[in-house]
Formats: sequence, structure tokens, C-alpha cells
Amino acid sequence: MNRLGVQLYTVREQLKDENERNATLQRLKKVGCHTAQLFGPLDMAKEYAGACAAQGIRVIGYLGNLDGFEKEEKALFAFCREYDIGDIGVSSNVKTCEEAMQYIHRVNRFAKKARDAGFTFSYHNHSNEWMRTSCQKTVMELFLEGFDRENVFFMPDTYWLQHGGVDVRHFLERTGSRVKILHLKDMTRGENGPVFAEVGYGNLWFEGILKTALEAGIEEYVIEQDQCAGDPVKSVEMSLSYLRGLNML
Repeated sequence: MNRLGVQLYTVREQLKDENERNATLQRLKKVGCHTAQLFGPLDMAKEYAGACAAQGIRVIGYLGNLDGFEKEEKALFAFCREYDIGDIGVSSNVKTCEEAMQYIHRVNRFAKKARDAGFTFSYHNHSNEWMRTSCQKTVMELFLEGFDRENVFFMPDTYWLQHGGVDVRHFLERTGSRVKILHLKDMTRGENGPVFAEVGYGNLWFEGILKTALEAGIEEYVIEQDQCAGDPVKSVEMSLSYLRGLNML
């Protein structure tokens, strides 16, 4: 069964205080979030993983920084093993051809270690990856060509794909089985440009996106909203309600 979860970055401010953290996780569980994805430095992720376990929320992935993961490799793998975290993910601010080539080498090397340790490894996009480089290709095109197909998966984000000028469904069709986790995030238009929105309350066509995602075999769906106008848990609840109403997940 496909699952809907939450990227805890959405409620990051509510997680800082331990009492508020526990209350927030209880609320997320109550509205129907049974899975979550971690973020941030390892010490903080450990705290959040323990709090999730106490509330019966299963952690499916940990999204962090390659620099930190390389420095804390043994501790990272031990932590993910302890909490049965299946996917380790990274994102970057790579913008040039030279940076991309160096990053591809590092990712491939680390992803092989992650696989040997029993984990999947995923790359999470923003929109900087669609900047064109001196190679006459976008950073993402270099990643798609250079990342080891056996060891590196992609973790697309619907908002940032659209923000980069990309057809979301085409990207999912192109990556296909190379995706384990999909971030669901909507976009609306404000006076000053794109604005984050609850899923179903923006302009992305999620019926089509989810149809393509399901056909590609994607199993994990993570709601994330970088900025919320009001209560972040309420925003997650609104997104969950909309997605459930589609009867697709």
C-alpha cells in the first residue's frame, strides 16, 4: 500500500522545544501521518527519530548534507540501522559544470557505501539544478547522466521541479524506477512570484502527477511545505485531506 508521510522540515519550529515537539508529533499522528522523513544535522535527527518512535511514527528516510554524511559515515549508518531508516538522501546547491563533476564523483562513492551498508541513497532536487552550465547542459542533465544508476536514486520535489521550469510528469517518466520517495508540494502565484501552498490549494495538477508517479512505481509520498501561512500541522492536514480525496494513494 502506498503511504503518505511528512517531511519534518515543515514543522521545524515546533520541534525545537521538547514538549512542543511531542505535542506536534502527536497531532501529526492524529491527522494521519504515520511516516516521516528527517532533516538536519545528525545529533538533531537522532532526537527527532527517538521522538517519532515514541509516537509510533515510522521514519522512512533522512535527508541531509553530503559533507556531514561523509564526515560521520559510521555514526550515520549505525543511526539509520537502529531506527530502520531505509533511505539516506542529500541535496546540494551545485550550479556549475565543474561543481557538478566533482559532486557526481562524491555521490557515486558514498552511494556505493550506503548500498553496501544496506540502504538506498537518493538525490533531492531544488531548482538550481536546472541552471545551464558551461557544458551546455543543466546540472540535472549532468546528474542524470553521471550518477550511478545502480546506487543513486532521485527524490523529486514537485514544487521545485515546477520552479525550475520543468514538466513534473515528464521528469517522473524519465526517472521512472530511479525514484523511491516523491515530495508533494504545491505552488500558487503571489504578487512577488511563486508561493508555497498546501497540496491541492495551488496550481499543480496532482491528479496527473500522481497518475504518472504510480505508473512509475513510486511507493513513498512525503508532504512538505517550506513556508506555511498559519499552523503547519493544519497545513499538513489540509494536504492530507485533499490527497485522500483523490482516492489515488
